[in-house]
Amino acid sequence: MSSEKNMEDLNLPGVISIDDAYGRFETDDDGDRDASSSFSVASSAYTFRMEHGRRYHDYKTGSPFPHDEVSDENDYLLHELCLVLLDDRYYLAPIDTSSLNCVVDVGTGLGLWAEGVAERFPESQVVGIDLTPHARSIFPNCSYMLSDASEEWVLDDPTMKFDLAHIRSLFGSVPDWAALYKNCFDNMNPGGWIEHLEIEINAQTDDAEVPADSHIKYLSEFAHTHMTVASGRDFGISFGMKKLIEEAGFVDVQEKRLKVPLGPWASDPKLKEVGRLCERFYKTGLQGWLMHVCTRSLGWTSEQVNEACAKTFQELNNRQQHWYYLAVIVIGRKP
Repeated sequence: MSSEKNMEDLNLPGVISIDDAYGRFETDDDGDRDASSSFSVASSAYTFRMEHGRRYHDYKTGSPFPHDEVSDENDYLLHELCLVLLDDRYYLAPIDTSSLNCVVDVGTGLGLWAEGVAERFPESQVVGIDLTPHARSIFPNCSYMLSDASEEWVLDDPTMKFDLAHIRSLFGSVPDWAALYKNCFDNMNPGGWIEHLEIEINAQTDDAEVPADSHIKYLSEFAHTHMTVASGRDFGISFGMKKLIEEAGFVDVQEKRLKVPLGPWASDPKLKEVGRLCERFYKTGLQGWLMHVCTRSLGWTSEQVNEACAKTFQELNNRQQHWYYLAVIVIGRKP
């Protein structure tokens, strides 16, 4: 199957049809729970710290986002969202599975994607790279490496070259994207593919009017105007990753943008489920995405962060707007 066909299979209407019942039914939502409360988390051989009731790790320069039970739930939700959105496919790159010998998952997190690929393709060797230590995989063909992926990769087998490099939802986490893409290129077999998926931080709606006081819209703009500058990490990588992947040396680079409803407002059953997952992903993620950068670099208090989250969730729960984001997928081949 050609890469063009793989990408075109995901075509959706330019305007998503709205479920007429949206806003007139109760939803099973626990998004109002206190996400700032602390959690009992097992100790690690590596250093972690607690700030404002959330747990962060300190390896290298650390991550601006928490690593705790709430972030774990957020990771699970994103994984499920992507599988539904991509019709149960783990990647779109046009790779013959017989040639899928070595795979790397950059920023693997809980390892959900890496272990899913290891299970689905037992003849492939899968390596997950992350700043957070990971327990040994139950799959013998899956292993993990504690490393900053934007620095030189020191693999257990220095001769290993990858056929697929997968990256997903690392906005705001990577200090040097050009270096990361170069590492993917340098550690890849000729003919191998890179695939990067990001949920673009740009809240949009097909509604005729957007409320001037929308907290959802404000925070999506705030991420670009303030958080990127304050953190030195790119919260808008989705807008530039195609160009950076091309500059790293990849060819046949293609980009696909898919609408992801924020909330179960679409009439299409698949998009309704995507929207339900996206809403929960948003609610479990927002406080963690804001807290570190806003309190350490922008002068906010933790109470101000929690108030911003509460107002945003209330707006979302009012079911007055039909918000969506874009899932941006870029694939490219090493010549």
